Amino acid sequence: MQDHGGDFKARRIGLAADQTPVSDCRMIDAADTHNLPRSRLLLIGLIVGSLVALLAILPAFIVSTMSVMVAASGTNPLIYTFILFSFGLPIVTLLGPILAWIAFAMRRERTSWALLLSPILWAGITFGLLALAPGG
Repeated sequence: MQDHGGDFKARRIGLAADQTPVSDCRMIDAADTHNLPRSRLLLIGLIVGSLVALLAILPAFIVSTMSVMVAASGTNPLIYTFILFSFGLPIVTLLGPILAWIAFAMRRERTSWALLLSPILWAGITFGLLALAPGG
């Protein structure tokens, strides 16, 4: 790298003083992610979320098994959508935190947050469908 005198910006980016500055942005390669620090808040969230998921797996299974009773109120696509979402609730409750830990190990924070919060979103959609379903 050349010394460009007092022009700090040109020296930092590696350009001559008379050239137009170019952004110093670059994509982070997967190999570079091992140097990134892990979020302590995410770690606490993963621990708490895993414990809550373990406690919620039994109620999620009960909701899943009881959901077929809503089908007795009639035939409606909304009812069948609710049943499909309620059958998926225990699966998402179990797999969400497990996959979030895997994403955390791979240093994918956004993915880990999304997977950790997916059971909450899934339960919200399930109970929202229950409120909308006729006879629910």
